[in-house]
Amino acid sequence: MNIPLLKLDVAQLKQHKESSKKKLSAYTISTDELGLDLSLLSEKAVKCIRILQASGFKAYLVGGCVRDLLLGKSPKDFDVSTDATPNQIVKILPNSRIIGRRFQIVHAVRGNEIIEITTFRNNKVQAKTGVSPKMSNRVSDQSGMLLRDNVFGKSITQDAQRRDFTINALYLDPESRLIYDYTGGLYDLVKMQIDMIGDPSTRYLEDPVRMIRALRFSAKLGFKITKRTSAPIQKLKENLLEVSNARMYEEVNKLFLTGHGYESFCILRQFGIFELLFPGTVELLNNKSYTDFVEYSLKSSDARSAIKKPNMPHFLYSVLLYPVFRQSYYEIERENEYSIKPLTLTELTTIAVNNVLNAQYSVTDIPYATTESITSMWRTQIQFDTANEKAAAALSEKGIFRAAFDFLVIRSYFEPYLEPMVTLLRPYYQRAKELALQRMKEKEQRKIAKKEKNALKLEKRKKKKATRANASFDDEQYTSKDRQEQLRKAKEWRKAMKLDI
Repeated sequence: MNIPLLKLDVAQLKQHKESSKKKLSAYTISTDELGLDLSLLSEKAVKCIRILQASGFKAYLVGGCVRDLLLGKSPKDFDVSTDATPNQIVKILPNSRIIGRRFQIVHAVRGNEIIEITTFRNNKVQAKTGVSPKMSNRVSDQSGMLLRDNVFGKSITQDAQRRDFTINALYLDPESRLIYDYTGGLYDLVKMQIDMIGDPSTRYLEDPVRMIRALRFSAKLGFKITKRTSAPIQKLKENLLEVSNARMYEEVNKLFLTGHGYESFCILRQFGIFELLFPGTVELLNNKSYTDFVEYSLKSSDARSAIKKPNMPHFLYSVLLYPVFRQSYYEIERENEYSIKPLTLTELTTIAVNNVLNAQYSVTDIPYATTESITSMWRTQIQFDTANEKAAAALSEKGIFRAAFDFLVIRSYFEPYLEPMVTLLRPYYQRAKELALQRMKEKEQRKIAKKEKNALKLEKRKKKKATRANASFDDEQYTSKDRQEQLRKAKEWRKAMKLDI
């Protein structure tokens, strides 16, 4: 891998990592020495750091942006870490606000960019007797999972200990152009490995999502997970079910929608976590047809990400849970055949969808708009199975049609009987695609026209203002009628008084 870190002495980095386990000390390296291009950093994040430092606080870039910069990738997710408290931050930085209860952080809005700013956290908490849990800044449940952790630290070393993995505990000061490593993250980057800071079991009990993060970084970066970091996962993976379903929804999206979905699927299966995240698929994972279908779909999604095309949650869930839905739908349909009052296709679909998504909801809190799209996607698949040319024309008018057709194409690779339907629908798909592109162009043209119109108005206002400012007392062209009359009388009076002679 062509990364700037290869310029460093690996033996020296290893020695630092070993010593950091006993006592934290900084391994400092200049960004100039590594040849890093700091122009790739967010100017707005750097400005936030500059303001905080000018106010007497310490502030650094930390996490993924530093890691990616060192790996020779284009950095993103610019997170700032500082010794300023959230209340101090919002007083210093305009247009910023405190969010979160479990972990208080500050979002500083800068144009269309949100800079996430966290206060240093403290790993060691002095025990306090007679203090109500509600009054404590760090609250855990009986398993050790942190429910709230707003114990702020005063030093970067304290904060480094509270980070999850060594490769995410690297700090960059863009002003001094120095990188600080307290936990051996530089060594682990060179060795391409994921290693937990502190005792992995304890850290997983504090926050089970760290198990998901370890697997996600492995899938995303192609790094191996150290044995000590991976060993407790099998034993503790059930703790993931205690995490809020809203948070798990976001984590699942990060696993599958950001360009490494196939790798995520493989590693989740390896650790037996995929079936925890998607409980309805337990009986399907030994079915090669299902795994082939999912793998092909995820590779297709990853290919879209590679060319900067977005992947949507409704398509992901539609793919992963479609066989589960289909099984439920067929069971209900068979029962419906003997019903005195048969259900309509819409009613059958709704019941089957609810069966699947209600079970899934216990793990991931899928938003209502997304469930509506999933329902429409699956219902359209049922309609595709029996559509004629007239029905195809009607289906092509649906808002979900293009995504549903893409899904149908994927299905046809595994269900050859669908190929005639794909052929029938393709012209409608092309027409829908052309119309969408046309609408997009028209929207962009309207946007450009509006921008030009506003610029023209602004220019006219500036010219008018400048003209008025430069107009002399005698420039009657730029004065009102009343003012012109006043000027005329004034001139006549001056003439009568012979003041202009």
